[in-house]
Parts: sequence; structure tokens; C-alpha cells
Amino acid sequence: MNPYWDSSALIEAIQNLGVRRALRRDGGFTRPHTFTEVFSTLTGGRLGFRCAANEASKITGELASDLKVVELDRDETLAALAAAQKHGVRGRQIHDFLHAIAARKAGAGVLYTLNLSDFQSLRLAINIEPPRC
Repeated sequence: MNPYWDSSALIEAIQNLGVRRALRRDGGFTRPHTFTEVFSTLTGGRLGFRCAANEASKITGELASDLKVVELDRDETLAALAAAQKHGVRGRQIHDFLHAIAARKAGAGVLYTLNLSDFQSLRLAINIEPPRC
């Protein structure tokens, strides 16, 4: 399986050893933007603690070593924006929508996230699941 990992799934891999092992074992895909989301979460205190920037950078780099990066180019991004209304996308949902588009581009069989409802409302034919151990 080629999973696509969003930032919530990667944060779970930091906190859950079984999920971290699955990431190492299975690898997968993500977008470069995901790494900035992980860094922001680690340094921002939403988890009940704050990492120093250098520690957050190190942790993010360790996660990144198990992933392939897929990015949307200008035309793919603009096509996704043009399709947003058809898929019920508004406001900050665009970030989740772009993750889903990137997952499809990568040929991912599943998109791992802890935010299932954020993705299920996008009206896209893609498997959305929490990360597995």
C-alpha cells in the first residue's frame, strides 16, 4: 500500500510508536506543506507542550526520511482551485483538498489523517482512514 500522510497522521506517528513503525515500514507520500504543518504544531503548543525550533526541525526531518514528496505544480493547483466549488470546498478546507489531490496524483491507496470528517466532506473518491499500526 502507498499511503499518503497528512500532518495529523504524522503527529500521531510522533506520539504512537506503533504508527511510527508503520511509517518506517510502509513509507508513503506527503506534500512539502505537511512538514511546515508538523513544525508549526510541534512549536506552537497545541499538543500541550512546545518543542524548540531546532528539535521540531530534527523530528520533522526524521519523519520526512520515510516519505516521498509529491507536489502540485502551478497548473494542477489552479485546476484544483477551479474545481473547489464542485467539491464543496470553502475557506481553509482548500488545504485538505490539496492534500487529497496530491494523494491521488501520487497514486496513494489511502490518505491517513486523524481529521476524517475534514476530508470526507470534500466529495472525492479516495479512501480516508486513521493511520494503522
